[in-house]
Amino acid sequence: MSQTLNILAPTRYPWRFNSPRQTRHVIDVRAFAPLNKISPKIEGVTVFKPWPFKRFELIHAFNRIPIGSTPFIISFESHLPRGFGIENSALYRWMTDTLASKRCRGIIAISDYARRQFLHQHRDSPRLAALKAKLQVRYPNMAMPESGDAFTAQAGDPVRMIFIGAHFARKGGTVAARLAERAHREGFNIQIDIVSSLEMGDESWIAPTRPGYYEHDLALLKSLPNITHHGSLPNADVLTLLRTAHFSLLPTFSDSFGYSAIESMANATPVIATAQCALPEFINDKNGVLLPLAANSAGEWAHINVQDDRDTSAYEALFDAEVNGLVDIAFTRLKAAVANRAAYLALRREARATAERLFAAKDATDFWDDLYDRAVKDVVTVSAA
Repeated sequence: MSQTLNILAPTRYPWRFNSPRQTRHVIDVRAFAPLNKISPKIEGVTVFKPWPFKRFELIHAFNRIPIGSTPFIISFESHLPRGFGIENSALYRWMTDTLASKRCRGIIAISDYARRQFLHQHRDSPRLAALKAKLQVRYPNMAMPESGDAFTAQAGDPVRMIFIGAHFARKGGTVAARLAERAHREGFNIQIDIVSSLEMGDESWIAPTRPGYYEHDLALLKSLPNITHHGSLPNADVLTLLRTAHFSLLPTFSDSFGYSAIESMANATPVIATAQCALPEFINDKNGVLLPLAANSAGEWAHINVQDDRDTSAYEALFDAEVNGLVDIAFTRLKAAVANRAAYLALRREARATAERLFAAKDATDFWDDLYDRAVKDVVTVSAA
């Protein structure tokens, strides 16, 4: 019979989706040091809170390589190691060597996009063979709601949508606001709930940085009768809005995965999303609406690396054009999607079926428990970080 392991893991939202929901092992979730707050050059490593002292057989890390000697597996969303701009440094080489070493027992990409990004990142590395041998893909997971579809809207009711995202501009909040503006102007009956703390500008890595750029969109949140801005909400309240919406909106410019999308689909709510990073792997025209977005070879927004120009009028014009283009396409596709009620309800059924097939918690638990067992075979227990 397999042993019960003591496993150390990080707090925070992403790990919850990339771990077993139920497990026969003992997982101690602890705070870790976000060293990127000291310098973005060291965001690829971390240390865990050392107390209360406990001995662990394994660490299940996410994105950040744990410093210490304890064996670990690591899940990641895009780049690994995370070391933007320091690729020729001793730290970057140490991180890569650590991933290739015996101490690292598994490297788990959360999507095919992440796997492609990782292989491209290490394409010229002498460690490529060792890294590739440990690499596998496992989608995030969540517990599927047991209740049936909560959607009750009837023909003629407003088309309800919800946008969820603290990073308002990066995740497409300006698209949502201007979509409501367009619908109001043309007399199309929609209502959009916006759940966002309105982080924008310098607080994200993608959007224009000049505060004045957002004046028009922020004014729409206050003036339009078909927008309700909630600020931040508890997850239970968000799910209440989500379950009864026609669509959730994720017209994002940079999201490695988009956990709100799988929460939506698990609740039978189709997603209107942009075709970038991992989203095209599970959103399509049978279970939602996928909006075209100019992309690079990795599947990211084509203009993602225009970092030094975000305070310029040229970048604002580029971003504006992208936002307005997405509004035009989303408005047309939205009207078509709800025009035929039977076809729309089929979208809801397929959204839930896709979530059950790809993101079920039971399948994930079996995967993680088996991986934990294999990771510690013939390994001597060592102290935690």
